[in-house]
Amino acid sequence: MAGVLQIHEMTGTNTGTDKTSGTVRFKAADNVTVDDADRLQIGGATTYSYIKQLRAYASSAPDTDFTNLEAYTDGGTFSNSVTCMYDVTWTNSVGSFTANVTNSIIGGVDLFTKVTGARIDMNSWDAAWTAGEASVSSYYGSTLRLQLAVGSDANPGTLVAETLTFSYDET
Repeated sequence: MAGVLQIHEMTGTNTGTDKTSGTVRFKAADNVTVDDADRLQIGGATTYSYIKQLRAYASSAPDTDFTNLEAYTDGGTFSNSVTCMYDVTWTNSVGSFTANVTNSIIGGVDLFTKVTGARIDMNSWDAAWTAGEASVSSYYGSTLRLQLAVGSDANPGTLVAETLTFSYDET
């Protein structure tokens, strides 16, 4: 029977909410709620969102394993002076996550440079993840951390939605 791999969003207080085919909202609050509350404001300096953390979760285990977890965009961008940075982290503790922060940019590169031909390797830090580990429902692979940076000269208004795609192989 085929396994089911979901994408979960984690916050400083939420250990995982299924966002598969859903929306992740960058905002000035540490929650997974998709609403207009706690909008990022354009100010005299760069404003940062809370970090959004995404990780693969096997809600149903595969026959053998999930491999080649990757993420990529369509190469778009949000708008003038609005950048989405990313990095990839991994912890040996299954399902663990770090507290989210605001007002400090995470190290990384522009998310929109990661396209189908140059994907983010979600296994890059997961050296301990071995074939056959995906035998029970649990978190797998690395955590993708995203943070929006809004420059002081950004255009006001709601940004156009962008798509982040996750891919994997199942054996």
